[in-house]
Amino acid sequence: MDALLDILGRYKYAAMFGILFLCGLGLPIPEEVTLLGSGLAVGWKQADFWLASLACVLGILAGDGLIFLLGRTYGRRFLGTPLMRWILTEKRQAKIHGLFAKHGAKAVFFARFFAGVRIGVYAYAGQHGMSLVRFLFLDLLGALISGPTSIFIGKFAAEKLAEPEEAKAFARKVIHEGHTVIYIVAVVLVLSIVIHWAWQRRGRRRDKDDHGPTGGAPGIQDEAGMVVTVQDRE
Repeated sequence: MDALLDILGRYKYAAMFGILFLCGLGLPIPEEVTLLGSGLAVGWKQADFWLASLACVLGILAGDGLIFLLGRTYGRRFLGTPLMRWILTEKRQAKIHGLFAKHGAKAVFFARFFAGVRIGVYAYAGQHGMSLVRFLFLDLLGALISGPTSIFIGKFAAEKLAEPEEAKAFARKVIHEGHTVIYIVAVVLVLSIVIHWAWQRRGRRRDKDDHGPTGGAPGIQDEAGMVVTVQDRE
């Protein structure tokens, strides 16, 4: 964490993008370490929250997108390379294959929140012909939740805990114990908001269909071309 924070403090957004890009390619550093470290840098006024979020999300998408394209281009040959077999054992690859075969697009979205399966799911998505646009859309949805959420948690720790070592310890605890739970809660909240918005929109559309575009009683034109409601006729 100390070495990472030193790099983030020196190179800021370039480091955030570059490290997360390499994490997407299999660099053995948990993605959450960089995200929380970026949040600590934001809390210590070394970086801006929105620029850090942008750099992190773009780094995530770039790394994931390259894995997806390698899976699409080389298929099983890519997953069979020594590097990929080292990152993902045959047993884990078999589980990931079953996960993607069963859930498809949902697996791409939720893989973002579970370290250890992302790279395999993204490679399988490319191998099995998912469109690049659809993949990037699903990956972006996940990254927009995991990235800013983790950065905000790191920022909160840096601002509320006076001692830097306390903030670092809090970040480590989140990484080892609670980041998956936090992500799941964030996903549930976002989905609840989306469902609520969609339900309200559906209700407004139904009311509009029931009452007409003006919301009043249905009307007809008389001989002079004036609109007269059914009640007026009666």
